[in-house]
Amino acid sequence: MIISVCMATYNGALFIKEQLNTILRQTRQPDEVIICDDCSQDNTVQIVQSFIEENHLETSWKLIQNHENKGYPGNFYYAMSLCEGDVIFLSDQDDIWNEEKIEKMCVLLEERADISVLSCSFGLIDAKGQRIQTVMHSGGRGKDELRCIPLQQVFYKYEWPGMVLAFRREWYFQWACRMDTDCKVPHDFLLCVKASEEGGLWQMEEMLAYQRRHDNNVGLEEHRIHKLLNKPRKLQEIESYIRHLEGLYQADLPGTKEGKEILNQKMEAMRGRLTALQSCKIRQVLANAWMYRQEVRFATMVCDVLIVRGK
Repeated sequence: MIISVCMATYNGALFIKEQLNTILRQTRQPDEVIICDDCSQDNTVQIVQSFIEENHLETSWKLIQNHENKGYPGNFYYAMSLCEGDVIFLSDQDDIWNEEKIEKMCVLLEERADISVLSCSFGLIDAKGQRIQTVMHSGGRGKDELRCIPLQQVFYKYEWPGMVLAFRREWYFQWACRMDTDCKVPHDFLLCVKASEEGGLWQMEEMLAYQRRHDNNVGLEEHRIHKLLNKPRKLQEIESYIRHLEGLYQADLPGTKEGKEILNQKMEAMRGRLTALQSCKIRQVLANAWMYRQEVRFATMVCDVLIVRGK
């Protein structure tokens, strides 16, 4: 298999060199690394260019500078379109990979033709690279386990960020060519929805990457309790997620009647959750959580109750 690594960057100067080093140290080296910068205003481009030159990577690593800002999803979709590998690994600019990540994931992809998108498990680190724990993230379950992820689980608790995913290029372009070129749904979410509906999303439970949580995470990921319970931030997060769900409709995903019913139910649950939080009534939060108990986690309900209590 020919292996591509795809990275989209924007103002990532603070952490990007550490991630570039973890790619360079992989026990199975990618055949190409595509890095698309989305008009960074810091010295991200200079750091990447210097790294490529200092390590003599000019033949296999390519840095592309966008002429205009494409935004987070658009930049990743563009970078993915430039990759030529049979398998494409997605990389964020601020995380850390285990040096065996590509090798171990490729072993499974070579053995299992039924896997369209493969994920590894991941841990969390803070801005200083220190391990952190949170009740909202469970991490890996076991080194040798492999499980198929159904569509219901993708909507129930989304825990497959792009930095843990590898997907087959041929599978992706068979259907992505029909998508709106201005799709606003995050690339990782879209890949997982499509693959899970087809039974092609699989997760290996070995922890092979660490996601960095810091103040500038594009996806608004958070582990600190005072921010998890911040009402304006939570409302913004829910509204953003609802827009992503609406974007799936525009992309005609999921494609089956059963899949659309699952999406409809999730949208109703999220709209009800938004209304309940805006009402500032604990009774309404509990009623919505009970009505949509198949879509709402217990930890989510507890957080919402605490948010309403704190007002």
